Amino acid sequence: MEEEIFNVTIDRPIGSSHPDYPSLVYPVNYGYIEGVIAPDGENQDAYVIGVDTPVDHFTGKRIAIIHRRDDVEDKWVITPENVPYNKQQIEDMVYFQEQYFDSYVEMLDEEMWDAYNCKGEKLGYQIPRSMAKSLSEGVYHIAVMIYVKRADGCILATQRSRNKTNPLKWEVTGGSIIAGETPVEGAARELAEETGIIKKISELREIYNCYDVKRHCIYYIYLAEVPSDMPIHLQIGETMDYAFLPYDEFRELVCSDRFVASEQGRFIAHEELMKSVLDTNNI
Repeated sequence: MEEEIFNVTIDRPIGSSHPDYPSLVYPVNYGYIEGVIAPDGENQDAYVIGVDTPVDHFTGKRIAIIHRRDDVEDKWVITPENVPYNKQQIEDMVYFQEQYFDSYVEMLDEEMWDAYNCKGEKLGYQIPRSMAKSLSEGVYHIAVMIYVKRADGCILATQRSRNKTNPLKWEVTGGSIIAGETPVEGAARELAEETGIIKKISELREIYNCYDVKRHCIYYIYLAEVPSDMPIHLQIGETMDYAFLPYDEFRELVCSDRFVASEQGRFIAHEELMKSVLDTNNI
């Protein structure tokens, strides 16, 4: 399916109030698509998610339609290209306004994952990203995490966008692999998309893998080693800041409430191994 790209004129930026209901403040940018006429005879309205600051215009991909059963018009959801969101995330981000309507989210051209058992064996079918929190017992998907270590021993941490789940929390680079990818292929793609770092799959070293029954997820953890002058290019909508930290400072951040809790738990559970890989002073 060809991507649908639209230009949105923002008339209610982040932080602005609804013109008729001043107490309703917009946590996302909201506007209209000039020339696309909605059933009410006006320009098509759209939520823009994945952008952390107020903007006047935005060009992005339509990933979902919000249908209102009790209103004449639908709302579109526009995001930066290559920034995935699932149905639950969208529902959470538009709830501030959609709570007043009988609405539901229709996903368009949704990202698909291969289904696995706990041993990492494919089950022969695919699952949509929106089902991440409702997988059947014994069904898993695969996620990857990439620890980036510079030649000077500093380790990369990135800060999540305020419009993502776990907003403004720190983490390491990672995400879910898509259908048809191997874990290491997915790791190389996520690393390039989120940081701009290009690595061959042969250059990524697997540290360990584990599975989480509660989250229906198998995690593959990798190490990417880069030069000390490696530039970082953050992905719009995914991350908003980054820092390279010496191991002791990195560990302190990981063990704090500023870090994503699930990722923190895996790090602590494998801390001795992670220290042997990441701590230059431990070599």
